[in-house]
Amino acid sequence: MAQFSNPIYSHEHSLEVLNLLYNYDDFFDNLQVIADMGCGAGLDSQWWATLTTRDDPPEPHNYLVYAVDQNVRQIEPEIAKLENISVIEGDFEERVIPRNVDLIWAHDSFQYAKNPLKCLATWKATLNVNGMMIMAIPQTTYWDHNRSQLIVSNHSNQYYSYNLLNLMYMLAISGFDCRDAYFYRKENSPWLYACVYASEHGPLPGATWYDLADRNLINDSIINSVNRYGYARLEDTVVVWLDKDFYQITN
Repeated sequence: MAQFSNPIYSHEHSLEVLNLLYNYDDFFDNLQVIADMGCGAGLDSQWWATLTTRDDPPEPHNYLVYAVDQNVRQIEPEIAKLENISVIEGDFEERVIPRNVDLIWAHDSFQYAKNPLKCLATWKATLNVNGMMIMAIPQTTYWDHNRSQLIVSNHSNQYYSYNLLNLMYMLAISGFDCRDAYFYRKENSPWLYACVYASEHGPLPGATWYDLADRNLINDSIINSVNRYGYARLEDTVVVWLDKDFYQITN
């Protein structure tokens, strides 16, 4: 929650994606178990735990939600008491959830992983095959066109810097399908979004962009860039987001 002054602002930011997801009934019908990695005050966990269908009248989904955080004392007491929320105090880089899950929700948390590749491998192992992971992390360096200014920032306990390409590369070599996937970064905003599926293949340590292209684990725009230049270029990258629109990521 360090990017936000209070839990409500953090949850309001989460809702930008959650409300977009809510339009996909089939997606929600196929979920049973959810993990909120780095749950903070638990407002996102509460959203998942109390979610209802869009039917008339609405019916509760009754998902089992694991709320994972190193400091569970910050979870609102009334949220922690919900019957279908299981609070787990622990390091989300370790396997702390006792079963596999259908979805991992990681809003404003992955950037604090001390060993990000280990973290992604753990999350991949925690997901069912074809399970989904949705994450939102801030770039520490981005161009704000509104102010014609390069913005550079860093919060405590944030050791790595991410952009769309190195995030996609790390996800792909960790066993996530980055071809049939969704990515986004809004112009003049630092936030990177990824919505990826756990593929059947395991981690690919040492894999090159060429290896990922040969396995069709990245999208055509990046494959074309790699084939032309020998590496992936952000200015060549075109991605699809949950709204089904295409976006060219330029910075």
